[in-house]
Amino acid sequence: MYPVILGIDEAGLGPILGPLTLGYAAFELPAPLSGDALLKLDLWDALKLGREPSQRKHGPVVCDSKQIYTSGKLRPLEEEVLCWAHVAGVELDDYMAFRDAVCDPARWQDYDWYAQPPKFPVEADAVRMRLRAQPIKRALEEAGVKLAGIGVTALLEGEFNALLKRVKSKARAELELIGGVLGRFWQRHNRLAVVVDRQGGRTKYARALLNQFPEAQVATLHESNRVSSYELSIPEVQGQPRMFIAFLEKGEGQHLPIALASMFAKYLRELHMHQFNQWWAQHDAAIKPTAGYYSDGRRWLQDTQGLRAAIGIDEDRLVRRK
Repeated sequence: MYPVILGIDEAGLGPILGPLTLGYAAFELPAPLSGDALLKLDLWDALKLGREPSQRKHGPVVCDSKQIYTSGKLRPLEEEVLCWAHVAGVELDDYMAFRDAVCDPARWQDYDWYAQPPKFPVEADAVRMRLRAQPIKRALEEAGVKLAGIGVTALLEGEFNALLKRVKSKARAELELIGGVLGRFWQRHNRLAVVVDRQGGRTKYARALLNQFPEAQVATLHESNRVSSYELSIPEVQGQPRMFIAFLEKGEGQHLPIALASMFAKYLRELHMHQFNQWWAQHDAAIKPTAGYYSDGRRWLQDTQGLRAAIGIDEDRLVRRK
């Protein structure tokens, strides 16, 4: 039986510019549930929160970031993310303080383009965000559910390249990040359930989990195109820590913690790209901003070729390996 459920999702695995961000959101439940029961748990229903962007006019929503964010329109995503940050007790008046509270530590000092804070909030109205947070607080209290942790791990470009060189594939790099988040939460919670949005067609994760937790016993519960689930245990350790983990196809539409993790991951990546574009525009205001994805990233690299050479940029800290 598991009293805590943790959702994980990423943003920015494919781009060649900007960070890879891994979002996570954990909830303490009013009563422990089995792994099977957790896979059927509907926190949208339990918390009476919307799951579609069209429901925003009626109150807060949690959904896949790809549904709520469109290029050039950050406000809907920003409002929903920042109202959850407010619920978590994070200050919203200063970007650097917000980033330090929400993002796991990273080597920001090694990247000039992440040194200067962007306008913050970028588009959202601070009063509206705090008002939208109140129904979430009430919903959590009424349902007996507690927010047990929320945030993002950001893998910056140079670190991304170093990790990719070591593990040889982006899928393995993502699993390394996931393993870091799992390890921290498993230390805090002796019994932990995890739901992860699955990337690609991989269905077998037992060996990857054993590589991340060599001290654990890994039992395969189910492996299919839709869901792959496992149970990890460490019988030799006091309290016998146990973790249930499921990798789900289109998981952000099935579990609120994954959808919320998706929103945080996407929002923090977009904030980083705001900083990125802001810094380069200071050197040449004519440079068209980029979101960092492959085609437009190649265009941006072509546009800035002379400028980058003049500044003396280390390409391995700027351009991500494919």
